[in-house]
Amino acid sequence: MNFGDRILYNDNNNNVSKGVFIKELNQVEVLIKLDDKSEKSIVSKHCIKFVNNMDNMDLTHAIAVADYISKEKYDGHFTLLCFTTGCKFCFGTLDKINYNTTSLMASGKTIEDAIKIAIDKKIDSDKILDTEDKMYK
Repeated sequence: MNFGDRILYNDNNNNVSKGVFIKELNQVEVLIKLDDKSEKSIVSKHCIKFVNNMDNMDLTHAIAVADYISKEKYDGHFTLLCFTTGCKFCFGTLDKINYNTTSLMASGKTIEDAIKIAIDKKIDSDKILDTEDKMYK
């Protein structure tokens, strides 16, 4: 169970909702964010099922997870660039886009690949700009 994993939540009335796993609170409860609600929910672990891992996510899944993480940690901002050679992605907003900053963004053949790499390696605009500053020193 990792932050950002997609889940299916089955309530007591057998209604199934999609959402995002946030964190485990204790041995029986977890904190989740359902797609159709604005607030977070505390639910029983037994009521959720993990959809699939990040390796097999489709575009809708990737954008939903990136959107949630960006809203939770980066004030809703992420940067996505697509070229004929592939896609670049990072969380946050780059204040300057040039060859160096673009080369430091998560790269993938598809949007999904770039988002997965950014999530796995925690690539955000601050990390990119810090690394770029070190390149010039």
